[in-house]
Amino acid sequence: MLGQVQQGYSQAKVHRNIGLDSLMVLLQKESGQKIYYQSDASAKNLTFTVNEGDPSYTGQIKEDLADNGYTILSLKGYIFVLKGAGLAQELPWDYFSAAAKREKQPVAQDYIDALAESANVATSQNKTYQIGDKGNVSASGKAYMSGYVRDAVTGEPVVGVSLVDNVTKSYAQSDAHGFYKILLPVGKTVLDVGGYSLEDTKVHLQVYGEGTLDVVVKEKVFALSGVVVSAENTNKVRANHMGIEKVRMDRVKNVPMVFGESDVVKIILTLPGVKSVGEASSGFNVRGGATDQNLVLFNGGTVYNPSHLFGVFSGFNPDIVSDIELYKSSVPVEYGGRISSVLDVNSREGNNKKITGSLGIGLLTAKGHVEGPVGSKTTFIAGARATYSDWLLSLLPEESEYNDGAASFYDLTAGITHKFNANNSIHVNGYYSVDDFSFSADTLYKYRNANASLKWKSNFGDKTSMELTAGYDHYDYATIDKFSPLKAYEMSFRIEQMYGKLRFKSLLSEKHTITYGADIVSFDLLPGSYLPYGDASLVVPDIIPNETGIEGAAYLSDSWSISEKLSLDFGVRYSMFNSDKFYSGPEFRLSGRAMLSDKVSFKVGVNTMQQYIHMLSNSISVSPTDIWKLSDRNIKPQKGWQVAGGFYASLFNNKVEASIEGYYKEMDNYLDYKSGAVIIMNRNIAEDVINTQGRAYGAELMLKKSVGKLNGWLSYTYSKTQLREKDERGVNAINGGRWYDASYDKPHDAKLVANYKFTHRVSISANADYSTGRPITVPIAKYEYGGGYRLYYSDRNSFRIPDYMRIDAALNIEPTHKLGAFTHFSFSIGVYNVTGRKNVYSVYFDTDAAGQIKGHQLCIFGAPIPYVNFNFKF
Repeated sequence: MLGQVQQGYSQAKVHRNIGLDSLMVLLQKESGQKIYYQSDASAKNLTFTVNEGDPSYTGQIKEDLADNGYTILSLKGYIFVLKGAGLAQELPWDYFSAAAKREKQPVAQDYIDALAESANVATSQNKTYQIGDKGNVSASGKAYMSGYVRDAVTGEPVVGVSLVDNVTKSYAQSDAHGFYKILLPVGKTVLDVGGYSLEDTKVHLQVYGEGTLDVVVKEKVFALSGVVVSAENTNKVRANHMGIEKVRMDRVKNVPMVFGESDVVKIILTLPGVKSVGEASSGFNVRGGATDQNLVLFNGGTVYNPSHLFGVFSGFNPDIVSDIELYKSSVPVEYGGRISSVLDVNSREGNNKKITGSLGIGLLTAKGHVEGPVGSKTTFIAGARATYSDWLLSLLPEESEYNDGAASFYDLTAGITHKFNANNSIHVNGYYSVDDFSFSADTLYKYRNANASLKWKSNFGDKTSMELTAGYDHYDYATIDKFSPLKAYEMSFRIEQMYGKLRFKSLLSEKHTITYGADIVSFDLLPGSYLPYGDASLVVPDIIPNETGIEGAAYLSDSWSISEKLSLDFGVRYSMFNSDKFYSGPEFRLSGRAMLSDKVSFKVGVNTMQQYIHMLSNSISVSPTDIWKLSDRNIKPQKGWQVAGGFYASLFNNKVEASIEGYYKEMDNYLDYKSGAVIIMNRNIAEDVINTQGRAYGAELMLKKSVGKLNGWLSYTYSKTQLREKDERGVNAINGGRWYDASYDKPHDAKLVANYKFTHRVSISANADYSTGRPITVPIAKYEYGGGYRLYYSDRNSFRIPDYMRIDAALNIEPTHKLGAFTHFSFSIGVYNVTGRKNVYSVYFDTDAAGQIKGHQLCIFGAPIPYVNFNFKF
């Protein structure tokens, strides 16, 4: 509404953090003209700092108002400060000639969309929406409302938005497609809609029965210094499941990472319970699980090596990614195939209103993307990323053996979404990535990932939804050694899989929501191929026969809302696998939540899982030469179970989220290797690996502040992970059959991520990382045997490398914030490893000329690494 300024006075020359009303008083005082201004709910969050001693302060006021979307208009001795385009002082030149034409044509949909997005026309604050049929009121006194949550600017679905009913405190959250479904009381009620970086919205409803309503949300404008925003921080508190971390990419793009590249995998490493063995290492470990026990999905397809450049970068273009979900426990029944965690990464659908895109240039990579509508029902998005990183390897220490090498990578991502109607849509996605690198001019390593999928999403009425997906996944690597032309060879590995997924979700009643469906995956593995490279090579070809297998599963779960304070999710997944031997078994999932108050909850969860594919490696992290092996008559499936519990709280008026979780996990049939085992091109691999039993336990603490000028999170994990050989090998058993620390066991792990916004243009970011050094095996003595010296090694993993510590910092500047500007340019400068600490990655030993054993420490990034990134959006 428009308000008239009432004259007021202030003796102070500097006014800090004053609101819009006080600012208008100052402007009227200076101009001497009556001021009328428009104030809405968002204006309450704006604050300004004004120095009356500055002669140009009135100009600064006008600039700040313009930056926040206000138009200043002087008309007939009055000043109007209006949100948006302002008042038209005259009619368009063709108004009368076009009048007849306008009367005959329907209102353009774009104009309707524009009205729906306006802050002061048909907003939830000034309109009550009717749900259901007034003549057919629900007899139970409750009814379901469903719909989609979409971004007001781009029209894309928004993931992870919370919807809370003010009366019953019923809760729902939008899924990966923006879809939600919530149980509401009949009668008048108010729905609180919110999420990080979103404007809080109150949707007023008159509920008669079941119905639909799409909710449009807007990004919060983080404008001037002192602006206080609010966000919904109750997601973790009210959600039924535990051990789930959800991250939106727009929350983490300013977090400083190595070389300034936003990174999906590095972001999840800042979360409690997630670790890696060190810098520039592929893969990650979740709650004591090995790297192969994590299922990494991109738009539903499996990515076997989700990294570039030895693990320096993840394999996903951050401009394409929409959201990330990590399941550490309470894994939903629709996921299977791994026993530790699920990392589910989804790409955006594309802007459905206009063509937009971005370009970015950094020290090592260049990237770009474009998205937009094709007609009224189809959207697309496509992105590419490539590197020019050879110069980086020259900076690595000589002892790393990488400094004379070369490296390159690129990845391509594309997606098309077509909506036939409100209930049916098709989603087509593709992903392709390539890495090539060499340690010297004579040896080349390369690996590729490829994924393609087609998904049909449909709603059958208001109570049942369906997703049907078919897809293809591919991963291969090759090593080419041409040092000696006579011995030159190419060694390769390949895995292909085709899959189908069918999932239903149905509302049986007000208290029960069931999820059910089936999956099937066919595997085709080439375990190894060793072929001559070049015409002069005398290498004898060797190809290990292909392995094939089929994995299938059917599942059913029920989400039972026992009362407003108590809920229970329970389900079973029955999985089957057939290669040269048939395996099958049930997997149970159980989780419960008790609301101790509106802001505090307690949760507990138990799950069992099975895994029919194994990664074989004698390195500490994922490497391009690791191979995958299907379960067979000699290698049993991995099995795991976990129990977890924790408390969750929303504090300080939903500004801070706190959680503490504890867990205990056991694993069976995890494959470790015998000392001296050769993994590559081994036709009898079952004879060189051993079955081990694993156990892991720990506690995780997290504090997260998502709102205000200062935001970020602090996480701490204490954990222990140990293995024990199960095979009966007598004196040859590892550590004599006793428990030993896993190579990725790091008991103490603390992470801090912080962002501070000085103004809407300038912010700083920092993160700190500390962890205990990982275990290693070292020689502890030498003895003379056969005329020479032999080394005597310690028990496996009985020593540790030094602790890890790193601090990063960045300055982010976004000069273009004018609304309606065609382009936006931003850049960031920062330093990775500010202190230049030489964190030890590994320790190795050799013998000098005098026969003395010497130990050496290898670090990857042992100096501060400055970076600059430029980004351009249109």
